[in-house]
Amino acid sequence: MANEVAINSGSAVTETGHPKGFMFLFAGEFAERFSFYGMRAILPLYLSDQMGYGEAGSGTYYPLFLGLCYFLPLLGGYIADNFLGKYWTIVGFSLPYVVGQFLVGFENTYLLILALGLLAMGTGVIKPNISTLMGITYDQQRPGQEKLRSNAFQYFYMSINIGAFLSTLLVPIVRDQTGSYLYAFLLPAVFMVVALTIFAAGKKFYGVERIGLTATKAATSSKSTAEETVAKLRVLGQVGLLFALVTFFWAVFDQSSYTWVFFAKTYMNRQILGFDLAPDSIQALNPLFIVIFIGGTLLYRTVKSAAVTTGIEKPGMPATTKMFIGFLLTAACMGVMALAGYQTGDPEPAVMIKCKEVELYFPLGKGELKTAAVDFAKKEGKFANSGGTLDFSTPSGRVQLEFPKYDTAAGNKITFTDAVLTLADGKKLVFTDGRLDFTKSAAFFSAGKLEPAGALDVQFRQGQYQLPDGVLLVKRGNHAEVLAGERLKLGPSKAKEEFSVTVGMGKYVKPESRVSVWWMFLAFLVITAAEILISVTGLELAFVVAPENMKGFITACWLLTVALANWFINAPIADLYPAMHPGNYFLMLAGIGLVVAFLFIPVSRRFNRAMAASKLKANEAASVEGNSGAV
Repeated sequence: MANEVAINSGSAVTETGHPKGFMFLFAGEFAERFSFYGMRAILPLYLSDQMGYGEAGSGTYYPLFLGLCYFLPLLGGYIADNFLGKYWTIVGFSLPYVVGQFLVGFENTYLLILALGLLAMGTGVIKPNISTLMGITYDQQRPGQEKLRSNAFQYFYMSINIGAFLSTLLVPIVRDQTGSYLYAFLLPAVFMVVALTIFAAGKKFYGVERIGLTATKAATSSKSTAEETVAKLRVLGQVGLLFALVTFFWAVFDQSSYTWVFFAKTYMNRQILGFDLAPDSIQALNPLFIVIFIGGTLLYRTVKSAAVTTGIEKPGMPATTKMFIGFLLTAACMGVMALAGYQTGDPEPAVMIKCKEVELYFPLGKGELKTAAVDFAKKEGKFANSGGTLDFSTPSGRVQLEFPKYDTAAGNKITFTDAVLTLADGKKLVFTDGRLDFTKSAAFFSAGKLEPAGALDVQFRQGQYQLPDGVLLVKRGNHAEVLAGERLKLGPSKAKEEFSVTVGMGKYVKPESRVSVWWMFLAFLVITAAEILISVTGLELAFVVAPENMKGFITACWLLTVALANWFINAPIADLYPAMHPGNYFLMLAGIGLVVAFLFIPVSRRFNRAMAASKLKANEAASVEGNSGAV
């Protein structure tokens, strides 16, 4: 009886450690984010180089895909809150996610569209429910321990970024070493299977969910239902403007996954300690810095908590203040990128010969067609459909392109399907049906680095190609290896796709005019600090301000800011990056960032007043309820 009294009087020891379900959520989120960010890391170059959409096309389609990934959380939050619950929504929609990861690497336009749709649906629908399920678990199993829950959200964010760091670093390496995007995409697919297995195994350790209308809610009056609706609208009004300004942060942040990649590819010297970084692997700096920053903060708090025994630690700086500093850092980050852009040499005009397998750059040359002379330094009119030759005088000797006929010719670009390119050393590259003919060009390829004599620059597409005497493995940096006597295991796509070779004006930046990759290290350092102050804070804020029956929906609204950023900012301005000087492009975003930062000041003040009023009203209601209970 004495023990029962002690328990009933509240003298029992309260558990202060993290609940068991946290480890399953942490490990599952790590594997799922490894899967998502590994796929995302190589997707822009896959679209621009491998699938042939170019920088402008990739810069449009990639943000549209990202936007869909972050729009569908609205659907995921609604399904989980009203029908399936968070656990079964995550498990059910992980299945198309897995299928999409396995399909995306097959070089087929129709499969690509299907795969990206499945990926967006999978990651989008489950995204708002994992963090919300974690919050519910802490509220039920560790009630009142706000600091513990806050630390859990930061550990959770660390799991995201540990997975993102490793995948962003490793997936491009797999692509480079195998010469295959397909094999690179299979690695994230395997991790998605692992993520689903780990998450499903922890079901009994998660918080108990209430789905849809409970019996109590069903019995409430229409007046109570109306008041609930008004409360929901009030919450949306409180967070709406705040979330709207956050869209700009995500617009800048997501630039790092494609325009920064294109910038690194063209304008940067990526050599560090003798190692040539892949342009898309540099993105690994962001999650690495996050792990360092958050890990250091959590270590500091752990040491501090061990030294202080005066009770639960109270939160420090207001959330909106953290976010304002984050906006200032966002603008500063684009200022760093603008400085890097202005430090580069201007791209020089060159003649670019391009097909699905290769891009070659040569000094400006003149060509003789049967009906007219073509000068690629000028824009000409339309030409008759006849063949001709194009000569380049290079320091290594004369280079000649011969094509019997072309399909279209306008401005400073000509497209055709068949041609022979004779290099300065006499070796030939033969194009047949719009593709590089590896069999007829076999004399050019040998073990080592692929360097066409007379070319200013060359970028061979990574992959595996059949030669008469074996398989040619092309790796990053035009390094090649011939696997003698082997045959390709995967045949060409059977989809009906049209291919062509293009000759026209391109941009070439001399190696000595390129800037150091350390500029991007600094930019990632600054944008990472901004991300922690805005994204980590906002993710928890979205959970805290939402009533219990809206937590999934409000979290989805927070994620919707990423969709709006990519659909209404990044996709429309995608064509500006290839057309503008990179310094001007990044400076434009830095200027807009400063405007947004100062617009955030009145919006955050309004938000803080609304939250204070809501808290006061809740306290008054609790006080009234307590007095009624006492009577």
